[in-house]
Amino acid sequence: MQNLPLTTSAEQKFGQIKAILYLLQTNLEEFKQEVDKSYELLKIGEMTDFSKKIETVLTNPVSHIFEISDNIDTQIKHIVHHFVLSFLQKNNSIISAAYQTKTSLNDLHYTIILENDNIDNRNQIFDFFDKYDLLDISYKYPVYFQFVLKELEDKIIFLKKLELN
Repeated sequence: MQNLPLTTSAEQKFGQIKAILYLLQTNLEEFKQEVDKSYELLKIGEMTDFSKKIETVLTNPVSHIFEISDNIDTQIKHIVHHFVLSFLQKNNSIISAAYQTKTSLNDLHYTIILENDNIDNRNQIFDFFDKYDLLDISYKYPVYFQFVLKELEDKIIFLKKLELN
């Protein structure tokens, strides 16, 4: 059996840097080709999708900034939603049902129906906030939990019922 030398941390880091630089080089070459093509076509009055995107940004830069901001907000809310969903799934033994609730602010609002609605089970669910409130994003992307009795489940206005299994 041949003994293979173990790679050192420095060698691993060098390999990672080399791989990242290769990917950047490849992507930049593709981007340069797109820019060159767009430039040549623009000379004869034709616009590529890339040229049109640049024109849109130049025409209304503020709108473009808001579009980027909205996109980032949507992505962060999506990540936070999965964080909440994962937490609720881990605690599914005490939860009868959970819903992402429809609100006018389109925020991260959840309605939870506990198997046994008592202070211990509510506190177990509120443990979520012990971790989440430590994150900087908790102020900009607040999460709300509302508890509802099982008898009122049919009155809940929701975006979707969460799969907890």
